[in-house]
This record gives sequence, C-alpha cells and structure tokens, in this order.
Amino acid sequence: MSISQIDHLYAFDDGDTLTPAMGIVWENGETNLGLQQYWNPSTEKVIATDFSLHHVSLFPRPYSSKQGSIVVPETEGQQWYYNNPDSETAAILDDDGNVKTKFAGMFAKTTIEQNGKTFPALKIIGNLATKEDTDKYIYYKSTWSGREIMCQQLIPIQESVGESYKVLVSVTGEDGSGDNVLSNDNDWVQLTGALQRAGLDVSGATYKWQKLVSGDWQNLSTVESLQEVNGAVLKLYNAGVEGTELFRCVALYNSVEYYGLQEVSDVHDPFYIEINRSQPSQFISVGQTVSYDPKVYERSTGKLASGTWTFTYTFKDKNGNSVNVTDNKPTYQNIKDAGSLAVSIRADKTAA
Repeated sequence: MSISQIDHLYAFDDGDTLTPAMGIVWENGETNLGLQQYWNPSTEKVIATDFSLHHVSLFPRPYSSKQGSIVVPETEGQQWYYNNPDSETAAILDDDGNVKTKFAGMFAKTTIEQNGKTFPALKIIGNLATKEDTDKYIYYKSTWSGREIMCQQLIPIQESVGESYKVLVSVTGEDGSGDNVLSNDNDWVQLTGALQRAGLDVSGATYKWQKLVSGDWQNLSTVESLQEVNGAVLKLYNAGVEGTELFRCVALYNSVEYYGLQEVSDVHDPFYIEINRSQPSQFISVGQTVSYDPKVYERSTGKLASGTWTFTYTFKDKNGNSVNVTDNKPTYQNIKDAGSLAVSIRADKTAA
C-alpha cells in the first residue's frame, strides 16, 4: 500500500513562524473570484476583486495530522492583525474583542460553521488596494493545546497592465465552501478552475485536470466512485484520494497553457505521514536548508505503523514543473527560484 503527504515551502528573507492554513468563504458562494485585487491606475479604482461588493471571510484552519481533523483555536487572547503581527497599532480588535473604529470600513468580526465546529472569522467588507499600494497580509494569532498559532493570508495587490493571466482554483466541499479535506463529514470535494486576466474570467479557454502520480502529471478522466471530470470542474470522492495529493488545472488559451495547483487530503486513511521537517516553519530564510525524517503512524492509535516503509520525494514549483533538489534537501535558493515549493512525500509499505 502507499500513502502521500504534501508540504509547502516559501522563501522569506526575514524568516517567520509556523503558519497553519487559513480558510476562505465567500458570503454569496462565489466560485470565480480570487483574493487578489487589481488596481486600474487610470481610473484609480479596483477592477477586481471588489470586496465592497463581494464580502469574503477568512478563518483559521489549523490541521492536526494526529487527530486527522481541523482544530478550532482558543478564542481567549486571540487577535487579528493588518500587515504587521508584531505591532499593537496593527491589531484589528479592541480590548473588548470588537473591530476598532479605524478598521470598521474594512473588516467585520464574524464566525464560520463547518463540520459542526465554530471558527472565529474576519470578514473583508472594504477594498484594501489603494494608489501606489503593495501586497497586504492578514494575520491571526491564538493558541491551541498550549501552542501558539499564527495563520496568515496574502492579499496580492497588482496594477492592471499587460497580459497577466492566472488560473484560479476554487474549492467546494460537501460540508461547505473552502474545505479541501475528505472526512466523515465531507464525502466529496469539488475543484473548479477559471482562467482570469486582471481578476476577470476569460472566455474561450479549454480545460483539463491532472494528478501528480510518482512525480509525473497524469491526465484525469471520469472514473465511477473515484472522480468526475467535466471541463473546468473536478469532483473527487474518498476512493480517489490517498493521504494528501496534488492536482493541477490546465487552461489552454491562444495556444498557451496556464496552470493552477490545488491539494486535497483524505483523512479516512488508517495511516498518515508525519513529515518531521527540520525547520519548524514553512517560511525558509536565506542560507537555510530543509530536510525531512518522515514516519508513518496509525491514525487510530497514534503509534508508529508496523512494517518497512520506503519514502520517495517529488518537488514541484508553483506551476507544477519539476524542481531538481539535491539529496531531497531543499535550499532557500531552490524555494526562491521556484516561487514556492510543493514537496510530495510518498510512503510505500514493503511487502513482507
């Protein structure tokens, strides 16, 4: 048997702390919008996405591999930050836990319900892009089981010039928008790709879906009980995903291919991989090298799985292209050159 796990690495000149995932839920269930904001320098207005018209909520989704589920951070002492997680002036909530007056036109405090759990959330209700602006970050700080959690979400800000194309992949789970984890509460996950220019959908593109298998991209077609493929839409069922796997939407437009990546996890599996990354953070600083010492555990007991397991590694850049990594130890330069690095670790149990 075999299972897989995905790790994502990012190059940061100043380093950072371990950052769990941030969930995204659009207020009206939009599936063709991204968080990136495009600014028109001529009109000095946002082209897309206009958050004043399309409200979106961010919520922390730290995932515990040992528990096999998303856990809810402790709300006592929690705080949201705008751009700087170490500055009190960037704190969005006041001492009573309400949005400060200076941020009232940009954010609103809310909650998100998923899988019977209630998550703290921050709703973006106003545009963050302004003239001569730069990328924005939203941070969330709290604790879980005595450990500090800091989630971050990038809101890219880009001036709308030239032919800037991007494939947006939106995720919808059976249990609610944005859930990419197959579980007892979520029997399917649907991925929808959309080629966009300056945040607006491009008509006339054709789509196909691929899955990363043993380091190569394999085209997908509909297979009963595994997956359904319908143009830009890929619907995945439990049997179609083992562990955590990587999928790619390929959009063909004017004879040029554009790519969007998305990982999906299945926590029904009786085993899981603990990657044991040498660095505590996914954000790697100048001069650092990352190594892995993976182990396979039984999900039911939390103990090491019996037998002999062989591990293989695959490294892909932000477009899904292969990256050559010496001795399976990514360096800061590897990650920076790739834009970001997706590390796929596959565990195969050796037959007795």
